Amino acid sequence: MDFGEGASRAIMNEIAILVVTYNRKKLLQENIEAILKQTYGKFDYFICDNASIDGTRELVEACMENDGRIHYDHTGANLGGAGGFSYGLKKIVKKGYQYCWMMDDDAVPEPDALERLVKAAELLGKDDFSFLASTVLWTDGTPCKMNQYTIQTNVYDHLRATQNGLLPIERCSFVGCFVNLDCTRKVGLPIKEFFIYGDDTEYTLRLSQCKNAYMCSGSVIIHKMSVNVRIGVAEALAERIPRYEYEYRNKIYIYRNHNGFPWIKILLRYGKECAKVLIRSKDNKGKRIGVIIKGFFRGLFFHPPIESV
Repeated sequence: MDFGEGASRAIMNEIAILVVTYNRKKLLQENIEAILKQTYGKFDYFICDNASIDGTRELVEACMENDGRIHYDHTGANLGGAGGFSYGLKKIVKKGYQYCWMMDDDAVPEPDALERLVKAAELLGKDDFSFLASTVLWTDGTPCKMNQYTIQTNVYDHLRATQNGLLPIERCSFVGCFVNLDCTRKVGLPIKEFFIYGDDTEYTLRLSQCKNAYMCSGSVIIHKMSVNVRIGVAEALAERIPRYEYEYRNKIYIYRNHNGFPWIKILLRYGKECAKVLIRSKDNKGKRIGVIIKGFFRGLFFHPPIESV
């Protein structure tokens, strides 16, 4: 069942699809159905399971019996989204694929989403982009607020691309990130120590420093989040408060390594987050602010290695 480390593939496709899942069997089933309905079918589909206990393995094994493109790997522990993507991408790169389309288990791509990315990659050529990002919408067809990207203002420097529906960006989420693995071999893997929050931002910023990156407006993914809002530490349920320490820690790493570490802006932003807690939170205000402060100081001394492949 393991993806394997360096074994040659029986099916010589250029494209691997990587989905990381954890205890969301019903959503994963929708993802599987959508992937297998893609109009472009020359891919291998890798499901990286972060030690689910909800019957995910049985679901995937049943699907594997009907489609040889599906591969399954159980990580043995919950590595978080960051760890899961790093784990799966490492094995995919070693197998020799040219591209990897990465997404969460609650992503449902439109039938032609992959075909649109393939055509965009052919238009650009693999030497001219580091990653392409699908356009991510919520279930009602509106933009998904968790997956919106800032378009670069110098679009005329990318005129041929923009004329073909490709908009220059510097970062994206791991919901529909189509990576040129030549760039992965240069910049390394996502930082697994991030665990959750910001691993996609940090990684795609690193990739876009290697080569240009674009959002493909015609490649659409529906992100089946329960609500189309960003839930921060001020609004989080009490049992989920501790996980936000990762977010505030990881943000400091990104500021240090990608944004020039603008101290005034950082302090203002973290102060604003504390103010949100005081104004909006109905309980555990001290605990919530403590998570923000602890994440800030942990981020100052957070120096995880970047694993090469």
